[in-house]
Amino acid sequence: MVSLWLIPQQEQVWAQEKPFVVKKIDLTHYGTPASIAQDRESQQLAIAFYNCNLVFLDGNLNQDQKNSLFLKDCKRFFRARYGELGAIPFLISSIYTGSSVLHNSQQSFDIPLHKAAVTDSLIVQDYLLSSSDDGSVTISRLISLSPPKVNTLKLYQSIGVARNLAFVHTPDPDVGKVAVSYDTGEIVIFDIDRNTGLNPVEPTIFRNINSRINTFKFTENGSKLLIGYFTGELVQLDVDNKTSKTLLKVDSWLNTLDINSQDLVAIGDDSGFVKIISLSTGKLIKEEKISQTGITALIFMDDQTILAADAAGMVYLGKL
Repeated sequence: MVSLWLIPQQEQVWAQEKPFVVKKIDLTHYGTPASIAQDRESQQLAIAFYNCNLVFLDGNLNQDQKNSLFLKDCKRFFRARYGELGAIPFLISSIYTGSSVLHNSQQSFDIPLHKAAVTDSLIVQDYLLSSSDDGSVTISRLISLSPPKVNTLKLYQSIGVARNLAFVHTPDPDVGKVAVSYDTGEIVIFDIDRNTGLNPVEPTIFRNINSRINTFKFTENGSKLLIGYFTGELVQLDVDNKTSKTLLKVDSWLNTLDINSQDLVAIGDDSGFVKIISLSTGKLIKEEKISQTGITALIFMDDQTILAADAAGMVYLGKL
């Protein structure tokens, strides 16, 4: 496989014989992957499948057969994320039946949060933040896991489906920043602290492109939000200046993205391409067609390693 690289300092393009994909894992019997998450401490990987399967891999990509799960009565699995609640690590799963399911090594706890599907959920400042396809965003204080008991406050309501959440720490350790995206193209950004459940603050609202947002993520310092659209645009939103620019447009759905500490953005599209863009130059520096089907999920495992999954259930380890 031939890779094309652009080195920003030299502004040259040349061919390398080094293959991008160095390993493949066949998980096709589990269905279509919805998301990939990694616990940064243990290096464990969790791959969520739309049909309610949850598969775990260790840092060497060996499958943990004992801990693989099938979520009963979930109907559709949207996303899994790692987080901590009271310093206890959990995996948080967002499912169609209106719940977030918290898993640890011993138990699973089904937490009902919405009357409609929970499309995404994460733990922030010991709150459980969740979005729903009824357009609502809620923040919940967990009083008890078993039986589940929560105090829930609606933070925001809009038209359309609230699809994704993004979180970043701010320079103030007691304050985080959360963004919510909608299939209408609306983006809502909140500051979250330990008092948000009692005194919610007014959000900042952006509407840049009237297209469904499939994926987005903050840069490490929280100053910018990278957004991937159904119509193929990769947009950089400057949160402080409230300005935006299009970095790239692909000819298919832009399904998934991640950012590493070197400000490289990896995107996966519905044509089977993984592309790498430099935020410092705004230029495309690498592209690889790794699948004949769409790339549905990807993450940077480290600055030089990407794990991607396609709609058929194949998982690819890529090295930059």
